[in-house]
Amino acid sequence: MARKKKNPMPFDTEYWLSDPVLKALPLDVKGLWIDMLCYMWESADRGVMVKPTGEIYTHEEILRLLGKESSVGENWLDMLIENGLCGVRDDGAVFSRRMVRDEAIREKRREAGKKGGDITKAKVFDVSPVQHPPMQKPEEQPKQGTVGEQQPDLFPEESPPPLTPEQQAKAEKAKKYKYAEFVTLTRDEYAALCERYSEEAAKRMIEILDNYKGSKGKKYKSDYRAILNWVVDRYNEEIQRYGKAISGKTSSDTGKTGSYRDTL
Repeated sequence: MARKKKNPMPFDTEYWLSDPVLKALPLDVKGLWIDMLCYMWESADRGVMVKPTGEIYTHEEILRLLGKESSVGENWLDMLIENGLCGVRDDGAVFSRRMVRDEAIREKRREAGKKGGDITKAKVFDVSPVQHPPMQKPEEQPKQGTVGEQQPDLFPEESPPPLTPEQQAKAEKAKKYKYAEFVTLTRDEYAALCERYSEEAAKRMIEILDNYKGSKGKKYKSDYRAILNWVVDRYNEEIQRYGKAISGKTSSDTGKTGSYRDTL
């Protein structure tokens, strides 16, 4: 019996060699991520670290499966999650965001193709019987209410209670402001960057992230965390290479696109 052919896992070499987040990771962490991607591709729930029975792998089970020591491997796994390469579902399952997204797109295309084929087959082979319109029942007249009877108010208009001073202060502290076209930070986050790296450095880091997000359409749950995760390293590379930070132009100003790619 011929062996059933499996679809090989696609691998974007250009992304792997040029993505700034991946380039900043240690080689051991990159190796762990490659092994995890292979298991996710072969998983019954493609893109998710689950067992053949459908149960999820815990972090400890993932490390044992890959032959890594839990004391060291747990830190590697945390690095992959913190840098956005993989995510954690509500049930604790670790998954590849990109692989799950691509699989959902592939499944939608497959279903669309199947529906189109079924319609064509129905037109060629099916002979539809003559259908008679269903008998229509006479519409029932709504019952008139008694004169003077007031209908209950199903949706009473009630004003929401005002925020307490503590809630107002908390909301104001969490409010984010646009420091660039595509970068938002809270005042505390911006102040923390200025205090830690200087205001000039903070502005250049915001500019680097703004150019990257504008050219790639990338979105982060927290721009502040993105700056700490990889933009700081990019800024330091500029300092080492040029002796000072450069003032970069956006891709729309230069007519060129950036070299960054979306993470897996």
